[in-house]
Amino acid sequence: TGSTHNNLAGLFPSDNPLWGRSSEGSLSDVIEWREWFRLLAERSLLLQERGEPATSGGEKSMAGDPRELGTVNYWRWKDQHLVRYLTWPAGKDYDSKQHAPAMLLVHGFAASAEQWERLMYSLREQNTMDGKDTTPPIYAVDLLGFGHSEKPGLSYTQYLWESQIVDFAVEIMEAAPMIMVGNSIGGGLSAGAAASLGKKICKGLVLCNTAGVLESPETYSGYTYKKREGATTQDDDIRSHTQAAMEGNPNEPYSPVPILGGNGLDLFGTGIIRLIYPQIEQRLSLIYGNRIQNADPAVTYAIQQSAMHPGSANVIGSGQKLAPNRPLNEVLLEIDGGFNVLVVKGLE
Repeated sequence: TGSTHNNLAGLFPSDNPLWGRSSEGSLSDVIEWREWFRLLAERSLLLQERGEPATSGGEKSMAGDPRELGTVNYWRWKDQHLVRYLTWPAGKDYDSKQHAPAMLLVHGFAASAEQWERLMYSLREQNTMDGKDTTPPIYAVDLLGFGHSEKPGLSYTQYLWESQIVDFAVEIMEAAPMIMVGNSIGGGLSAGAAASLGKKICKGLVLCNTAGVLESPETYSGYTYKKREGATTQDDDIRSHTQAAMEGNPNEPYSPVPILGGNGLDLFGTGIIRLIYPQIEQRLSLIYGNRIQNADPAVTYAIQQSAMHPGSANVIGSGQKLAPNRPLNEVLLEIDGGFNVLVVKGLE
């Protein structure tokens, strides 16, 4: 639509991301976007009730490896933001005391819970022997800003998403023991969330093509901060990324969006979406490489639809201002004895 259609109220500045939004325009976004996502959720649930496909990909043709479609559910995180999640029921012969715990699947950047449907089919197949299905209950959540979850005008960081995962595990999964699986940035998020949840809840971690780094304590050699002891102050060494962050990262100040601020992020995100949107199908073909048939219209459409939701530009732009992650080795060793971790890497 043209700029006149984007500014029917005659607000100044208009909706043009180059100029940003007026206070009135930002307020209208909060109200209208929330209603937009509520209607999207109602549509999905109504389609599901009718026995029709209730996910984005379900509306398009599917090819490649088989899928098991999940049940669509919604949750209001912090009683504010609408979050979609998919569930797959435990097998008829599943016993939580004898078999593997529940699983929580966390997708990567610009993806959604729908990316796990093929894995779910494979897991069900592997856990079914001699007619007995012992598949554990499985959950996959749309991170805020992706999939069918709301895309409010927030400052998106990995710590926001980690907090969402922790709350989901406690509120929706009722703090039951589980194994967490994360792909790409979802791997780094899962590691942080697992450290927060602790070993009583998170029994293991699977990191698929994970984001994150490993840092030697020697990396922080030479970092110091002023340590106050009573009435005196003395220099003390910093020994970890976490400690450096707690002390204000004296040698690496964090500047999220220089000069242009949030308007620059929106403009950048809009540019990225316009550039990448026509290339999504081609890029997926490259990503799926040796299983190119899996880059089907269902996968393509799920990503395309999410990219065109209101608020997407801010979310995509946030990828350029994420703060440095806590190194995975520090995160995972926060819990006494560490976690059972499986690291899975693709061909490239």
